[in-house]
Amino acid sequence: FPSDQDHSKYDGDMMPPRSPMDMPWPRNVPKKEVTPLWGPKDCKNLTPIVRGGESEALAVLRQTTKRPAYVASFEKPKTSCTSTSGASTTALSPYMSMGCLSPRTVWHALTEASERAPASVPKSKPPVSLHGQLLWRDFNNLIAHATNVRNPGTWGLMEGNHYCRHIPWGDDDALLEAWKKGETGYPWIDACMAQLRTEGWIHHLGRHAVACFLTRGDLWQSWEKGQLHFEEELLDADYALNGFNWLWLSCSGFFYQYFRCYSPVAFQKKNDKNGEYIRKWLPQLKKLPGKYIYEPWKAPAGVLKDAGIALGKDYPEPIVDHQVSKQNMEKMSFAYDLHKEKQAELATAAKKSSGTKRKGGTQKKSPGKKKKAT
Repeated sequence: FPSDQDHSKYDGDMMPPRSPMDMPWPRNVPKKEVTPLWGPKDCKNLTPIVRGGESEALAVLRQTTKRPAYVASFEKPKTSCTSTSGASTTALSPYMSMGCLSPRTVWHALTEASERAPASVPKSKPPVSLHGQLLWRDFNNLIAHATNVRNPGTWGLMEGNHYCRHIPWGDDDALLEAWKKGETGYPWIDACMAQLRTEGWIHHLGRHAVACFLTRGDLWQSWEKGQLHFEEELLDADYALNGFNWLWLSCSGFFYQYFRCYSPVAFQKKNDKNGEYIRKWLPQLKKLPGKYIYEPWKAPAGVLKDAGIALGKDYPEPIVDHQVSKQNMEKMSFAYDLHKEKQAELATAAKKSSGTKRKGGTQKKSPGKKKKAT
C-alpha cells in the first residue's frame, strides 16, 4: 500500500476503546444506531461451529497441520457442502477474521505441513489449494482498499463503488425477511439459513446458493442487504471478503456470467440425494421421502400427511417460482447493456476532456515583431 498516505485527519476521532463498553469507531455514533446489537437473548440455542481465542485458533491450526496429506492435496471445490458432522474445511476463517491468527502464521504452518506430505500425494495449487485461499483473501483486501482510496467509504455499497455495476434491484421487505428466517419454501436454501442462524457458519457453496437466490437468481433483492445480514450472523464475517463475495455472487462485479444460476433444487440434489443436510437443519421435514425432500410442494397429500406436514403451516409454500430466474437473467442482460452504454459515454467524455486540455496546454502565442537594433 502507498507509504505516503496521510491519516492525520482521523487523529482523535478513531481511537482504541477506552473501556470494554466503548465502540472502536467514531465516538459521535449513538450506540442505539449501531447494528447488530447482540445480547444474552440472542445467544440462546446457539451452537457455534468454533470457540474463540488465540489458544483455540492455534489448537485448530495444529490439528489441521497434523494431516500433511490433507493440507498438501486440499482442493476447496472438492470439500463437502452437505456435511452434518462439522465443517469439511479447516474452519480457520473465523480466527483469521477476528485477528486470532495471522495470515503469515497460517501460511508458514501450511507450507511446513505440505513439505511433510508423502511424495505420492498429489499437490494442489492456487487458487483451489489452502495457500490459494490465503492469496485470494489478500486479493479481496487489496480490492477493498483500492475502492476506498478511489472513493472513500464505497466498499460494500453499489453507489460510487468503482468495481460494482449498477443494477436496479427490487425492494421487498417481505421477501428479504423470508430469506433471513429461512422461510422461502425451498428446503436447501432454508436449511443453509438455519445453519447460519445456529452455528454462524455455512460452507462456501451454501453461501453461493443463498446469495444467488436472494439476488439475481430468484428474489431480485439487493446484495447490499444480504451482505449486511451475513455481517451480523457469520462468525468469519470480514469487511473485505464479505463485500467481495456478494459482488461476485450477485454478478455485480468480477464475475459476469449471470446466465449461470444456482438452482435451489437441482444443485444440491447431486451432492446429497436423500437430503440428510436438510433433515438435520429442518427437522419438520425429516420424515419426507427423499423423492420430495427438495420439493415438498410436489408431494401427494397422503405423503405429506404421513410425514406430519401441512404446507403453509408446518413448512411454507415456495415464496417464488424458480422459473422467475429466466426473467431475472433478462433483467441482468438489460442492466449490463445500460452499464456498457454508460461506460462508453464516460470514456468519450473523458477523451474529449483530455483532448481539450492537451490542446490548450500546447497552444503557443504568435511571436511578435522583433525590434530593430538601434
